[in-house]
Amino acid sequence: MFFKPERGLFPPALQKALGILPVPPLGFALTRAVRRLARHRPDLFERLDTYKRTHFIIDPIDIPHVFRMIPNGEHATVEMFKRKDAPEGAARISGPLIVLLGLVDGTYDGDAVFFTRDLVIEGDTDAVLALRNTMEEADLSPAEFLGFNGRPREVVDGATNKTLDHLRRLLDAPTATS
Repeated sequence: MFFKPERGLFPPALQKALGILPVPPLGFALTRAVRRLARHRPDLFERLDTYKRTHFIIDPIDIPHVFRMIPNGEHATVEMFKRKDAPEGAARISGPLIVLLGLVDGTYDGDAVFFTRDLVIEGDTDAVLALRNTMEEADLSPAEFLGFNGRPREVVDGATNKTLDHLRRLLDAPTATS
């Protein structure tokens, strides 16, 4: 390996390269994916109860962007901001991007990465706990989150899982906990 990343972090050169790019339309795509999920699995969003209108700031500490997510079912939004333009939120969830992705796909247990300090929670911890419980209940695969079904779902899940596993090893990310 030609570089030794800090535990789970993207290398500084990649971080800087991402910083010069304009904010991509990833927020729009994520909004569509969350809304599609809300149509297919409304029970997940009902679990959030009073927290569905909470402004969650998702802060991948190793890229120059942050996300604001409001998981309001079919009216959910995910917006992407340059770090310097990051809005405030009721709760902030911070960690390396690979760890945050691992929380979504079930690779990591939220409690485990919190107690190893690979994940930092600030603000309304009750809201974060409600979101964590919802994500655990969801048991989402990457393809399901993106709306794939049938054979394409198997292909997308296989390729995504293989890529993320390789990236975790390359970045010396925490060991899977689930």
